[in-house]
Amino acid sequence: MNVIRWVSCAVAVWAATVPASSQVRKLHTRDMTRLSQVQVADYLKRSDIIFIPVGAVETNGIMPSDRDYVSPLAYAMAMADELDAVYMPGLIWSYPGTTMIAQATINISPSQGVTFLKALAQSLLHQGFRRQVYISSGQGPAPLTGGTLVREFFDEERVPILYIDMDLYLPKLKLAPDARSRALYGAHYITGRLIDLPLKGDYGEAESKAAGAVPENTGLAGLGKLGYSGSLSLGSWVPDVMAHGGGREPALPANAAEREEWGKQGAAQIIAIVKQMHLQEAMTELKKHDEFTNTVLVPKFGKILPGAK
Repeated sequence: MNVIRWVSCAVAVWAATVPASSQVRKLHTRDMTRLSQVQVADYLKRSDIIFIPVGAVETNGIMPSDRDYVSPLAYAMAMADELDAVYMPGLIWSYPGTTMIAQATINISPSQGVTFLKALAQSLLHQGFRRQVYISSGQGPAPLTGGTLVREFFDEERVPILYIDMDLYLPKLKLAPDARSRALYGAHYITGRLIDLPLKGDYGEAESKAAGAVPENTGLAGLGKLGYSGSLSLGSWVPDVMAHGGGREPALPANAAEREEWGKQGAAQIIAIVKQMHLQEAMTELKKHDEFTNTVLVPKFGKILPGAK
């Protein structure tokens, strides 16, 4: 056997024992930021869907200050599982609203949040993620950021991305009263943060006690009685750092075992809710809406559209 033939045979044997270049590691997580370039590129060959949570870090009494971010993060993770899709960390420090008087609250204005998310959305679009879903849960002012984002992004990019405010969506499901009873614990269970939730007695009297004397805002109370209140209607601050999320929580778990059980129950509740949201159908309709916009409306209205050149 001459040298050239021997080398050719050796190369053929070696190639047969080496994985093909098209082989891609199976997704070990659905967090896009933890995947390799090869995994992300391979995912985008079959799907362009990504879920992004929007929340706030603010005082919640004795409860974790990031719970309004952890809740939508858990929904994003459950939704990604439901659709064999991916999620990624979003805006953790969204506009907190009434709680800026507290040391645990991080303040970012709605316009700053929109600027950040719009840059993120544009990057994701250029990367290939055309169907982007932003999610909030338990944070009243979140629509100031999320709603503004999807409207302005659509006008500028002609791409319909979706914002789901779970506080507005959940009533549409007409759930049984106990269907969300452990959702907070479920969110922390799904995200691996269950230990952040306190046990009974961890704070002693502080579990329901105000930080000090609480002044009464009679004007705000009067406006509320007249129906003029809410994060999207009126500016206000809470009168005490424990007044938001403090003293209104359900009974705390007695021990770590009970907390674990509540977490499992809550995780099951969140997963059940996601399964009722018809997300696969919604993503199909979102794609059709995108196609109609760009094949019918954009050519029809042309230069009159925002940002037209």
